Amino acid sequence: MSQLRLLSSGSHPSRTLDFNDDGVINQTDLDILKSHFNERYSCFVPWDLNADLKCDYRDFYYFAERVPLDYKFRVAKEIPVWNLTNFTIERKKSGAFILNEFIPPRNASRVVSWLRHYTSIEPPKNNAVCVHYTRDLCRVAFKHLGPKSVAWASSGVHAYGIIYTGGDWRDLSNWFIIDPLWNFYGKATNISSPVHETHRIEILLDEGRYGFWAIHLDVDFKRKKVFNPYKAEFRMGNFREF
Repeated sequence: MSQLRLLSSGSHPSRTLDFNDDGVINQTDLDILKSHFNERYSCFVPWDLNADLKCDYRDFYYFAERVPLDYKFRVAKEIPVWNLTNFTIERKKSGAFILNEFIPPRNASRVVSWLRHYTSIEPPKNNAVCVHYTRDLCRVAFKHLGPKSVAWASSGVHAYGIIYTGGDWRDLSNWFIIDPLWNFYGKATNISSPVHETHRIEILLDEGRYGFWAIHLDVDFKRKKVFNPYKAEFRMGNFREF
C-alpha cells in the first residue's frame, strides 16, 4: 500500500525561470529576480527559487547554475523555454500540438477509488499546507499510476490535483479536480469556492535532476478554456531548505 503523507516541510513548485512569460529566459528575468532581493513571503512566488520563503543570494545561485552569465553577472545568452511542438520556442505560436494524442484520459471514479482505498492520507498537521499535500499526491500518483496521471493544478491561492478525463483538452469541463485536503472531487468547472478556480496545470512527464519535466497549461477560468501547452521544468522537492 502506498503512503501519501503530509509533511511539515516541503518545497514549492516553480515551472520556469521565465518570470514574465515572454517565452525566453533573459536579462529581464534576472532583473525581476534581483528586484525582489531581501523580500520574505508567506506563500510561493516564482522568484523564490529554492522555496525557502525568501528571495536572496541562494536564489541567484540557482538561476546562475542554469543560465549563462558574463563577467558582469548579466545574462550572456537568451534561453528559449521548451515547448512540445519541437522542444524549442521558435514554433511555439505556429506549431500544431494535439494534447489528446499525448495525454491518456483518466476515469475519475477509478482515480478517486485508488486514492481512497490504496493510499494512506494523514490529516493536516504542524505547518502542512496545500502545496505539500498536492506534492505528495502527485508523487504517489506518478509512482503508482505512472506519468501523466494526476496533474498539479493551482488557482493562485490553493494547490490540488487534477486529471484529464477525455474529450477536448481545451475545454476545462473535461478536467476533474482531485482534492483530498478539501474533500472536493468534481469537474473543474463545477466548483463552490474560488480556491478551485484553476489558472494553471502541470502534467508531470519524467523526473529530472532538479525536479520534473512537465507540460505546462494556462487556464482562463472565466472562459473555461485551457491553452498554451509547452514543456518546462517544474520543481517538487522533498524538503524545504531553511
